[in-house]
Amino acid sequence: MSKQNQRARGRYVSAEKIQQVFAQLGIELCAGRKRIRATQSEKSISIYVNGGTVNITFNEKGGQV
Repeated sequence: MSKQNQRARGRYVSAEKIQQVFAQLGIELCAGRKRIRATQSEKSISIYVNGGTVNITFNEKGGQV
């Protein structure tokens, strides 16, 4: 598999880095607010802030843990 194909599928990063990214996202989304509008479905989470939306979708065909 070429390097170009590997990059198209993403790359592995440390779990600690992902935790830091989500923690920072939470801090930025919640700054100065007591409540935030959010919805959850079977396969996704949507967070609505400042006229924008953050969508996190879970894909069943993803890698296995």
